[in-house]
Amino acid sequence: MGIHAIVVAAGTGRRFGGKKQFFLVHGRPLFLYAADVLQLHEKVDTITLVVPKRKIKTIRKIIKNFGLSKVGSVVAGGKRRQDSVVNGLRTVRSESGIVIIHDAARPLITKAMITKGIIMCRKYKAVILAVRVSDTVKRVIKRRVQDTIPREDLFLVQTPQFFNLRTIRKAVRSADFRIEYTDEAAILESLGESVYICQGDRNNIKVTDRKDLKTIEKLLA
Repeated sequence: MGIHAIVVAAGTGRRFGGKKQFFLVHGRPLFLYAADVLQLHEKVDTITLVVPKRKIKTIRKIIKNFGLSKVGSVVAGGKRRQDSVVNGLRTVRSESGIVIIHDAARPLITKAMITKGIIMCRKYKAVILAVRVSDTVKRVIKRRVQDTIPREDLFLVQTPQFFNLRTIRKAVRSADFRIEYTDEAAILESLGESVYICQGDRNNIKVTDRKDLKTIEKLLA
């Protein structure tokens, strides 16, 4: 039963003002940090990178230069995140196993996160990293507070996310792709499939704007 990783790096970075996944941090493109962790994890067999079509040749050169031997495929992304993930899934030749799906904009993943996710996925088939909401949450309409939402059952979801290959493939085939899903777990949820939580890490930050990049630079220093 193989373990395969898909790193999604095809976003346009509109809020960031550029393709953040390729910005240099300490001399290396941002996406390489997560790819490196997956490369060094002894349980991960293959890695697929999903990137903008015009970046494919450049990314292949970078992968070769940095010796990421587990990267077997570099493919073009789609219009939406879910389309990019489907393109990545098509490169996985195994019929069974686990697929790890990760956002390239989260460079601070660790070996421990991946190990925990794999162990849980073998039991539950669909596992996502998440951390509890610690702040008070209020629903606001036109700047006016409507109500306070109980936070006891609220979680902030992260990547990587872990799925049994057969489970995620079946979900992708069955889901209504006219809907835009914010993550792969939402696809399974829409079909009534169970998704389980694995403890994430508050340092597993997603780079959304320039301030996030400065934080990441400090944490990676």
